[in-house]
Amino acid sequence: LELPGATRRRRGGCPVPEKMILTHCPVCAAQLPSTSAKQCSRCKTRYCGRACQEHHWKEGGHDKLCKMIKKKGGAEQLYADKQYKASIKLAVEKCAKDARSQALLNAAKQLGDLSFCDMEERKRFLELSAEDAEIEEDEVTCYICLDSIHSETKEGVVRGCGCKGSQGHAHVTCLAKQAQLSVEEGETMNADDMSARWSKWTRCGICEQNYRSLVSCALGWACWRTYVQRPMEAPAKRAALTTLGSGLMDGDRAGEALTVFQAQLKHAYKEQDEESITAAKGNCAMCLSNLGRDAEAVVINRELYAQIRKASGLEDIDTLVAALTLAKSLRALSSFSEARALLREVVPVAMTSLGGDHGVTLELNSNFVRAMCMDLNATADQLKAAVDLAHSTHEAALRRYGDGHELTHLCRASLADARVVAQNAGLER
Repeated sequence: LELPGATRRRRGGCPVPEKMILTHCPVCAAQLPSTSAKQCSRCKTRYCGRACQEHHWKEGGHDKLCKMIKKKGGAEQLYADKQYKASIKLAVEKCAKDARSQALLNAAKQLGDLSFCDMEERKRFLELSAEDAEIEEDEVTCYICLDSIHSETKEGVVRGCGCKGSQGHAHVTCLAKQAQLSVEEGETMNADDMSARWSKWTRCGICEQNYRSLVSCALGWACWRTYVQRPMEAPAKRAALTTLGSGLMDGDRAGEALTVFQAQLKHAYKEQDEESITAAKGNCAMCLSNLGRDAEAVVINRELYAQIRKASGLEDIDTLVAALTLAKSLRALSSFSEARALLREVVPVAMTSLGGDHGVTLELNSNFVRAMCMDLNATADQLKAAVDLAHSTHEAALRRYGDGHELTHLCRASLADARVVAQNAGLER
């Protein structure tokens, strides 16, 4: 995360990283101490020392920004607000584009066969369909405030969940306000359902599916800007940090998510909270994998799997999920033999403890199939077993989740891979 007004150069003239987390000096990017960092007396922007503070004031533009930063609530708040507005804009544009494309597809289906038309007539039909699509888009309203355009922010509606038809459209601002009010009410009442209340930041209240992609990212920034002023020890701020990191991952911003989860890990170590340390490490490993840094990710995932297995036993679902994550990391490193050995032990346990149609079991089976197929040392019998397992896994996914579910797609892809490998080995026609 980058502080506003950062000079982006070290005092010696060397460039500093473009992106910095908020616990780094805005001048030289040095790590700041937890409590004793030098800070601006007015806006509380923190520095590694007096020299950097003076440099930022004289040459970094802080003298012009200081009053504005204080007025906006500090550097962290200002940055969060800017990112929130930018993420809303991206989410609205993406959702509008998706809605227009879907409307055009629906219109084209209704038009039916246009083979009898010449090129100009087809073009005209499509232009009329596009106009109809834009009219339909303008008529979509937020299910919370019932307006198409938000009265204050002037933002359009989004939909990033599993709702169909006319359901689920809303302004990010309305979704954020709804979540904030629910959490604040729960805090005031000391409610027992805080987990359900907090889920409003990440899950649609209509279809009860998680928000995806840029909508999730925008709500992550909305959540963080809401609680950024609270002390780090506050449960809401720690949860907001996790929500922001997850939203950044959903928005395909793994690099920024990594800095967020690293800050989360640092605080967990400071508090000596083992559960939070484990969660933060897992989040960091997930980011590293998305960034292609698989060698680093597999080290963390090995450690977590051993730790969780020792604490909870192999039959526990957390252990099985940790094994699945480790297997994916091993496959990404082309360590197919090690992945196969791990899954050979884990898959039968998952089949017994969770059942053959459980989502975790299906993913474990799919990864086992691919590990066997990609292992150059696999025997003919093992490849045949991979094809059989792929068939049964795909059938289980179809029965449990239907043809359109992402797990079914995953299992179908594993089956296709297994068939290709078997055919190339002369085992299947």
